[in-house]
Amino acid sequence: MIFLLVGYMWLFVHRPFEVWPILGTLHIERVYIYSVMAFCLFFHHKSITPNRVVYPLLTLIFAILLSDYMNDFLALGNKVIEDWSKIVTFVVLIFLSVRGEKELKILTTGFVIVFFLYMLHSYYEFRCGRYVSRMGINRMIGIDEAMNDPNSYGGSVVLSLPFIVPLWVLAKNIFLKIMTRVFCACFFILAVICVICTGSRGSMVGLVFFIILTCLMSKYRKQLLLAFIVIVPIVWLTMDASLQNRYLTIIDPSKGPANAQESTEGRIEGVRTGIRLFKKSPVYGFGPGSSVKYSPLKLQAHNLFGQVIGELGAIGLFSYIFLCFMFTINYLAAKYYWKISSSLEIDSSPYYLVVIRAVFVASLLLLLLGLGAHNAFRYNWVWYAAFQAIAVGVLKKKTEELVLQREKLRHKILNGIH
Repeated sequence: MIFLLVGYMWLFVHRPFEVWPILGTLHIERVYIYSVMAFCLFFHHKSITPNRVVYPLLTLIFAILLSDYMNDFLALGNKVIEDWSKIVTFVVLIFLSVRGEKELKILTTGFVIVFFLYMLHSYYEFRCGRYVSRMGINRMIGIDEAMNDPNSYGGSVVLSLPFIVPLWVLAKNIFLKIMTRVFCACFFILAVICVICTGSRGSMVGLVFFIILTCLMSKYRKQLLLAFIVIVPIVWLTMDASLQNRYLTIIDPSKGPANAQESTEGRIEGVRTGIRLFKKSPVYGFGPGSSVKYSPLKLQAHNLFGQVIGELGAIGLFSYIFLCFMFTINYLAAKYYWKISSSLEIDSSPYYLVVIRAVFVASLLLLLLGLGAHNAFRYNWVWYAAFQAIAVGVLKKKTEELVLQREKLRHKILNGIH
């Protein structure tokens, strides 16, 4: 079952039916997910991993469905709901199917491999001349159609990076450790190249934030930060002047064309539009995907806060705050479990803690990228919630077993003394 889930991740991320249109006529994604659902229903042993993050997920689903139902904005709303239903269905399958350590490791490792193939294919097509010309530069795009915009693609790349950290610490065998770490290094280098080639300022800020935060969370923080300080100028000097000027517009708008400043103003307008819509419908907003219809510029909100309050209202805003809060609580709880388990087991692997922390870091990246992107309906929110919930469940169970073993040993020793 777990490999079927990894297969769907590849279909959803890489989207071969959009790369090769002939596959689109076969509706392979829909047929595949229906087949997986049938297999799970009739042949797979099902169990649910309880976790506090389920509650904000249910609240978020309710907010989206209520907002869509209460509004007449069905033309765009139905498309958002259709895509969201696929994301939620996959998450339900994860909760029903993934229970143990082995399955979680396969799932998270599979996600990293799937995304590496997606980046590699997109970069190959970019080198072959597939790009868009905007803001005075040739910008890399994703191989798919659903999220191939330079900013969306760059954001996807940045949001995948936290999961190379768990893979880095996964293997214990020397040979496998070398192989996985070489792969992680290749993944990171390719990700940096892809982000640079997108010309996405928001993605570049997210990349730098991820690197600095990961360095600070490491016990080798001093060495990593020093390496970062040394490598950044080298990478900067290898970039084309046009790309350098593009990224300099983050701090100096005069370095780029006039439409670069207009892009920034468009994001500010997204917030204003969201506030206007919120004032008119404060409870459930104007419906998923409605920002385009009500924006004076006829554009997406390009801002998470503006998108959420305008399209989903107060219920949606509460749902996302609730979800981020539970991401944080799970991370703090995992640190507590890890402290106990590592004291009871000398060679205890930090893998599960690192997975949980990766989701926490990804949630911070989603909020940061949300300052300049409409990412409320990204799959990352709910997929990563499922990853974290299962990792917390596995770590908690492992810790409880170690505590129980210690108590049995203590009682055995005391009984022997008496």
